[in-house]
Amino acid sequence: MTIPDPVTALLMLKHALPPPAASKPARDLTQAEARDVVVSYALNRQLELEKPVAFGRNGNLTFPLVGARSTLGLDIGGVHFTPDNKKAAGWTRTGSMDMRTAVLAVRLAQHLKSRWGVTTIFWGGMGVGRADTDRHGKGFAIDFHGAITRIGKFDVFEDWGKQPITLPNGTKVPKWPPGTWPHFRLDVDTRAGGFFYDVYHWLTGEAADARGKRTSIGDNSYILCPDMPDITWRDLHQDHIHCEIDR
Repeated sequence: MTIPDPVTALLMLKHALPPPAASKPARDLTQAEARDVVVSYALNRQLELEKPVAFGRNGNLTFPLVGARSTLGLDIGGVHFTPDNKKAAGWTRTGSMDMRTAVLAVRLAQHLKSRWGVTTIFWGGMGVGRADTDRHGKGFAIDFHGAITRIGKFDVFEDWGKQPITLPNGTKVPKWPPGTWPHFRLDVDTRAGGFFYDVYHWLTGEAADARGKRTSIGDNSYILCPDMPDITWRDLHQDHIHCEIDR
């Protein structure tokens, strides 16, 4: 480990302190605010950028710059992020991430570690999408596939999307019938139900949600999940929760 010179050490101590925007939702951060929060996280070892934080002779940050993107190491917020894709199984870093999304990833990990004892998050689409121009390819989104917690492993498909739906008449069906407005199919008093309910509702406070209000599972939202209203997007999100920063 290289020991920084005294001036750099003082700059690092200064930027390691939580910046004014540290309590602002990730979706509402400006690029400059997100960069400052990410630098604080990096200096406190809550994430690893593709290069170390660096300063110029004038004391200004030279990496990361405002508006820059960076790959992240897979230990984020004290939790290990494991890619849930055979093609990505050997990856040691995410794709290139917007700084606001990096903030969202750290905060999600910190919350789940604190509340649920999460040690591993299974993810997809972090800086990698079907095209460089989609939300994932631009580094704006995270797909949450599941986690290992102190009370067991939870998988979005196995423990949510694959579970039967109980209709008002008591009939159990595998998918929402056409014309039916969905609701959260799981019982929040079960382990899986309580966990996914918490993940979704925590995201409504940090990620892009609905304009002007916070939603619940079954409402229209930019947070996409197995019980969302839009039929097309619902079918594509039976195995993960999609979240992103504000548009």
